[in-house]
Amino acid sequence: MTSLKNQSQITPIIGLQWGDEGKGKGVARIASKLKASDLIVRFQGGNNAGHTIWYKGKSYVFKLIPSGVFGRAQIHLGAGMVINPGALKQETGVIPKGVSFLNRLSISPHAVLTLPTHILLDSISEKAKGKKKIGSTGRGISPSYTDLTLRRALRVGDIFEPDFKKRYIALSREHKDTLQKVFNYKVNKKDTKEYEKNFWDGIKFLRSLTIVNSAEIVSRALSGRHKVIAEGAQGTLLDVRFGNYPYVTSSHTIAGGVSTGLGIPPSFVGGAIGILKAYVTKVGEGPFPTELGGKRSAIWCRDKKFVYEKEKFLNPDQNSRDEFEQGIALRRLGFEIGAVTGRLRRTGWMDIPLLHYAMKINNATQLVLTKLDVLSGFKEIKVCMDYIINGQKIKEIPFDLSRSEIKCVYKTFPGWKGKLSDYGGKLPKEALDYVKFLEKTLNAKILYVGTGPEEHHVVERYWR
Repeated sequence: MTSLKNQSQITPIIGLQWGDEGKGKGVARIASKLKASDLIVRFQGGNNAGHTIWYKGKSYVFKLIPSGVFGRAQIHLGAGMVINPGALKQETGVIPKGVSFLNRLSISPHAVLTLPTHILLDSISEKAKGKKKIGSTGRGISPSYTDLTLRRALRVGDIFEPDFKKRYIALSREHKDTLQKVFNYKVNKKDTKEYEKNFWDGIKFLRSLTIVNSAEIVSRALSGRHKVIAEGAQGTLLDVRFGNYPYVTSSHTIAGGVSTGLGIPPSFVGGAIGILKAYVTKVGEGPFPTELGGKRSAIWCRDKKFVYEKEKFLNPDQNSRDEFEQGIALRRLGFEIGAVTGRLRRTGWMDIPLLHYAMKINNATQLVLTKLDVLSGFKEIKVCMDYIINGQKIKEIPFDLSRSEIKCVYKTFPGWKGKLSDYGGKLPKEALDYVKFLEKTLNAKILYVGTGPEEHHVVERYWR
């Protein structure tokens, strides 16, 4: 490795909320400016979160492959990830034939493999929690990471060893024993038949790909002063240690996770670009201070499906006096349905205390604001400026959000008339005032504002 003075630094792209901020679009837009010698890496997570990309008028959801797949840069699945081989193979199958990417794709041998029995463990254990469930996606992510800490995980590099299948059978048997003894669940062949077929098809596919150490490919790019983008999955508030525990994912989603997820020194990581939505959404259980409709909304999103909600609320009013209906309208306008799970996303207003926390922990020096267009038509737009806890006004978030009764202090902004697309590539005064307020309050420049789903639906402010 060369000295830091003679190389560039990694730019993490990190979600500053509970995920679903629009990171995929942010990475795709940055990727469109990258060269073939530049690099985009994933450093954590698995196929438990989806990044939605629009390409030539069509929507794609990528759960494992970096969102820069339609660009020219190299793309790498890093050591900190968990890889479902079958899911990866299936994901590559949806990419148009005219897009050359397999020659640009590489995987770390240290990435952990998700087995069919991991998926069973995840879903059965979540069901067993009953009302105490945390909202797992059921993709086997947590059991996969658990096996790593138990020092029994199978990793990508193991698939080339002669005893791989023997070790696979042994680990699967341990999982089945756990299901029987702990959850009183006896696994039958039907439970895993399809998963098994997809898994072994995926293993065959993995063996055809380029396997390279994350540290090696990253160091090579940095030494050549090429750009390296680290694409985060989920969001800061879902980090396993620094998120709203225990309603978190199983990996480090923050910028600090780039170092451990790629096996590189922290000094290689520069300031992050933070992605934030013009409002806030959350999937699953746990606290949500600015949620429209409060507990009623949380229970509704836990128990109901989109089809039922659409029948029950044909045309929800975004300016209703009922905040619950407002939340449904916001969800409908933003199509806030989980890209992986299909679950209803809970919706709420922007939360400044949480954003300050997320920006500080990630060293987010620049911002991207997404989905501002979704707020078109709202007569009023609110922003939570402070919390009131036990009668005290505070700006810092408490240690455990779920153990505090929080009241939000809001600042209200007027909405704008019509759609943002009506303003010819510029922002109306009311929208611009909202953006400038966020920049001043968060003390960071917003590089661009998202005004629609596709990569070119933006208003650039400080983009280079």
